[in-house]
Amino acid sequence: MGLRDAILLGVLGVALAAAPVVAAPQVVTLGGDTTGDNDPVAACGALAASPWEAGWEGRGLKDKQIFLNGAQAACEAARKAAPGSAEVKAWLARVYVLIGRRTEAEPMLRDAADAGNALAAYELARLLADPNTGDPGQAMVLLRQAAKAGYVPALNDLAARYQAGDGVDGDPAQALKLYRQAADKGDGTGLYHLGLAYQNGTGVKQDFGKAMTLFQDAAGAGEPLGYAGLGSLYQNGQGVKADNAKAAEFYRQGAEQGEPQSETALAYFYEQGIAVEQSYPRSFELLTDAANQNYGFAQAALALHYLFGQGTEVDAARALDLAMAAQRKHVAYAEGIVGYMYAEGLGTGRDLATALGYFQTGAAAGDQFSQRRIDVTNTEIACQNQAGSPYEPGGIGHGVEFAALDAETAIAACQAAVAANPDSVGDKVWLARALLKAKRLDEALPMLKTGADKGNVLAQVTYADLLLNGVGVDADPAEAIRLYEAAADQFYAPAQYALGTVYQEGAGVEADPTQAASWYTRALDNGLDIAQAKLDELGATTEAKASFDMTGFGREGPAY
Repeated sequence: MGLRDAILLGVLGVALAAAPVVAAPQVVTLGGDTTGDNDPVAACGALAASPWEAGWEGRGLKDKQIFLNGAQAACEAARKAAPGSAEVKAWLARVYVLIGRRTEAEPMLRDAADAGNALAAYELARLLADPNTGDPGQAMVLLRQAAKAGYVPALNDLAARYQAGDGVDGDPAQALKLYRQAADKGDGTGLYHLGLAYQNGTGVKQDFGKAMTLFQDAAGAGEPLGYAGLGSLYQNGQGVKADNAKAAEFYRQGAEQGEPQSETALAYFYEQGIAVEQSYPRSFELLTDAANQNYGFAQAALALHYLFGQGTEVDAARALDLAMAAQRKHVAYAEGIVGYMYAEGLGTGRDLATALGYFQTGAAAGDQFSQRRIDVTNTEIACQNQAGSPYEPGGIGHGVEFAALDAETAIAACQAAVAANPDSVGDKVWLARALLKAKRLDEALPMLKTGADKGNVLAQVTYADLLLNGVGVDADPAEAIRLYEAAADQFYAPAQYALGTVYQEGAGVEADPTQAASWYTRALDNGLDIAQAKLDELGATTEAKASFDMTGFGREGPAY
């Protein structure tokens, strides 16, 4: 089973707070209120009030709906007319925050929050939440203040914090209580999360019928997450007969509003050809939009598209960045993706010890792919310990010098590793190194050649040593030097050391002490301490020529 099939993708019931969608605001004339009276305060409110403030339900504005230039002019005029109004201070400060004038906004928000204005308390809490520029402790006090006043966004934000244990001790019961308060006010986000609780039986008795009603109410209130909830019920056959076509239609309705959970679920349908025509490009498009909204599950799924070239070109570095972003959001199967990439050296240097850590974390979180990879990785680490080089990427604390390698033990360990992971280039290179020590060149050479062609630095340098010395193959100094340089470009110290030796000895090139010293210095800078002796030797004399040690097969130096 391949990684794409093995990693679990269909985790759709994840709580995700999203800003509610409200009715379109009334159109007002700049400088006048909704009744046409010439009231500066009312004019400011009409252009900058929140839809969750008392008296502004259904006609206030979300951040992205505010006409900033008009709101700024109206609210600056209102402040001159009513300098002591907490409402005006909160509204003008809200506009200032949106146009980047935080320094001027913060004092007004403090004054208004101290006067009991819930919008101001909430907006100031948002400003102070950043641990680098704000005061998270004070932000939490203000968030609680706004929630106590019944301000819906504060209820939802505080609930999400209790749900995730973000800045507070995790408390699912308190989170549910807060979401219920928001739902009682008709808020779509609160309705969705209450429905999710009934769907999963979290804090309440599981009831798919109630979940269905709450998801429908959430969608009706303008919360597109409601469509994600409805889609999941039909996809999983919870309270209804399983119907992927209906699920796809609900996901499509959510995706049309740019809701990332719906986009991610629909992307999976396109990827697998479930109730829609299979299309990697469409799946990639949906996941890209959802990932750009910082949705962890979309980032993990998109990482696989980049890793396997599904709907896009292969880009292992981009895949790793996305998988790491998802992993930081505690997406369990992202642990398996990151572990796999470290285990195979995709988008990063191969590092089995680091891979094992990710697999163990993923397994503890319930990821089955990670669980299966633990035994495989331990088997590979046993091979690395017996036959790997301590100088290769991820080799710190592992591997042995070629002279100390026990061929019989290493061959057995690496044959087990290759059996556990037949596609691993690195495991085969380690096996080849053990076979070299056993003087079984005919078996080792094909694996080394393949490893070198695929960019494995240990294989490149080991095979280059054989080419340079004509051991088991026809001598080809030019190709040997090309392979050394390819590995040296990857900051592989033994390759840099080998190039120093080549230029010091004049092996296949004209002797050049300056070049030799340059390569030895790079090897030393990358942690190969024995290069210092070569630098000292070059400093003492440039005349002496040391012959290659041909004991065994090739040079039994750090390259091996």
